[in-house]
Amino acid sequence: MQTTLTQEEPFEGRTSTELAVGCFTIGTLFFILFLTLKDTSFVLIIGFIFMIMALFLNAIMFCHLLYHFYIFPQQRKYIGIKIIILLSNIPAAFLYYSFLNTQKLL
Repeated sequence: MQTTLTQEEPFEGRTSTELAVGCFTIGTLFFILFLTLKDTSFVLIIGFIFMIMALFLNAIMFCHLLYHFYIFPQQRKYIGIKIIILLSNIPAAFLYYSFLNTQKLL
């Protein structure tokens, strides 16, 4: 019986966590600015541009994580947690969006 050792680099998912936390923080700041300012048109325009850029960057990072999830089967639990952290921005964005829609109706 022959055993072969493969030297694999450990996957470092720090960038994906920083991206998720950064997008959540900036999105929350835009939400707070929207709630506190009288003229919100500027915040909505900049917030929409940020949302498009964040969606693009998060989609790229999601594809990157899925690729590494496939090629590093030994680290799937770690990479899966990074994917969940990245996707956790979706419920927060939906909550902010639904709150803004109810504010618009009042």
